[in-house]
Amino acid sequence: KSPMQMQCAAEPATLAAHRTAGGAWMELRYSVECGTSWARMWGTRVGDRIEMTAGGRDGRAGVARSAEVQNTIDADSYVYTPMTAAHPGTVVRACFRPAAGGEGDCFEARVAK
Repeated sequence: KSPMQMQCAAEPATLAAHRTAGGAWMELRYSVECGTSWARMWGTRVGDRIEMTAGGRDGRAGVARSAEVQNTIDADSYVYTPMTAAHPGTVVRACFRPAAGGEGDCFEARVAK
């Protein structure tokens, strides 16, 4: 579900931020109230994509969530992945996939205990 529509984005923690080689920005976000995490990006181009996973405490990868910049309106604002459950200790990872192809950028953070 959307962090904006579910009102989980009111006061989220930013777990980590990363600037891609192409100049786009990504953040991994976490809501204590909702027990969820998501990724967002900005400074993007149409066709850019962000993918986010949240691994369990046992190290297994969770379900991937993704979002793509669909148009110039998206490119001029934040684009969010759907949320996924995340608990303290969970490792969340985001990867940026540029529309132009080539190498993507990935980074990760752990939800604080």
